[in-house]
Amino acid sequence: MSTALTPASATSPGSPTQRPWVLVSWPGAQAPLPCLHLDAQAQFDWLLFDYTGSQASGEREVNGLPVTVLAEPTECKGDIFQALCRWLHQTGRCPEYVGLIDDDVWIGVSDINRALHWARCERLDVFSPTLMHDSHYTHRWMLTQPHRLFRAVDWVEVMMPFYRGDLFLSAREHLDGNVSSWGLDKYLWPTLQQLRGQTRTALIDAVTASHRRPITSGNKTYRTGRTAFDELQAMRERSLQLLTAQRPDLLGSDWYRRLFEQRHVRSRWQQLWTALGRPLRRWLEQST
Repeated sequence: MSTALTPASATSPGSPTQRPWVLVSWPGAQAPLPCLHLDAQAQFDWLLFDYTGSQASGEREVNGLPVTVLAEPTECKGDIFQALCRWLHQTGRCPEYVGLIDDDVWIGVSDINRALHWARCERLDVFSPTLMHDSHYTHRWMLTQPHRLFRAVDWVEVMMPFYRGDLFLSAREHLDGNVSSWGLDKYLWPTLQQLRGQTRTALIDAVTASHRRPITSGNKTYRTGRTAFDELQAMRERSLQLLTAQRPDLLGSDWYRRLFEQRHVRSRWQQLWTALGRPLRRWLEQST
């Protein structure tokens, strides 16, 4: 997953249009922000997204914090991405960065502040904190490497991503029909980054978080009649169409091969070895 990231000037190119917005998902009947450590003053604005739709949208104070509540019943994370993009577009907001954090991610406000600071220093367009080794995870490369400050990658998953605001808004017309969010992270945003020349993507190892709930299956069939894997394939095809139409020179490049030709479906033997190897890896990680 690692790619080269050329040195960046410590001075960001121009002033941000607005402060960053950080969305934290929220099941409205429960207490908000259960996993956020409020250990510092936020250097960003708060959005609480009630994905049950049971709360009223609007401004309010939560745990002494001024927050904006967005409420809409959703099936999965892709709906949240679409709702946030619509709201930003309708209200005319273009934040410096947009972050989306799952409600079961343990992280501190000071961690988010630091991640934003380093993103500005390195002029990152997409970034994410990394996961502690006791986390539930899908992609092992998202686990923290404590000897690093950050590392360049091709894409970051949708558990706690941050996007440059104009880049996030550029996805608005491409999000429709994707309920699960599968394919947005690996295909759509990297493709838009290439088309827009906003390709600086990194994991920030110096900022860690922990994901507490087990990863859910991708086998659920959504209201669209498609599974998450079906949506992944559909987003792959949509991204390929964009590349073919606008940047055919990228087809066959090293970047293209890493994202679009890498094997995604494991054989049964590979699934077995993965299942047997994961407990051993966890034991080795905990022993070091």
